[in-house]
Amino acid sequence: MWITGGHYQAWSAFLQQWGDGSPADPATLPRLEPADLAGDTWERLMNQITAALDRRLTTWSDTLSRELSNAPDEFAAARALDHARWGLPPIRALAAAPGLPEAVSTRLTELVDNQIRSTQDQIDEQVRRMRHRGVSSTAVEARLRTVRENPLTAVLSQSHATRGGWDADPTVTPRRRVSPH
Repeated sequence: MWITGGHYQAWSAFLQQWGDGSPADPATLPRLEPADLAGDTWERLMNQITAALDRRLTTWSDTLSRELSNAPDEFAAARALDHARWGLPPIRALAAAPGLPEAVSTRLTELVDNQIRSTQDQIDEQVRRMRHRGVSSTAVEARLRTVRENPLTAVLSQSHATRGGWDADPTVTPRRRVSPH
């Protein structure tokens, strides 16, 4: 049976464009209920949602990896991390789209958030491995500071706002303030 029109079509068309990088807002999508669609149609739509999320996360991860690998200094590395954080809210927005049933939204958000945590862990591990490749301890410490001051996981907090921390030089030791009291 060919499905045309309705909620399925709205979601399907949206997912194709969004998965390809369109900045479309998932809050505009109609409410989905499993009972409104045949079982196999519901399954196809869920597969389309996860495929769209996967495409966006893969593109996001590839871009982050390329930008970090090509970062000639800590400023560029911090900018790459900051840029990557800006790419995550739209991905999380689809996972938590108001048109999705709560159980689906919760599960998709968990999957996306776990991917963000995993990517952060991988970056941390790659920086730690720099020591074994003969990179100077000063450079490793600078990169560790950059990664810690610009965590991807900041988007997981409710109060997250990408703050543009890339404009600070992480290789400079912060000055201590001495209180006159």
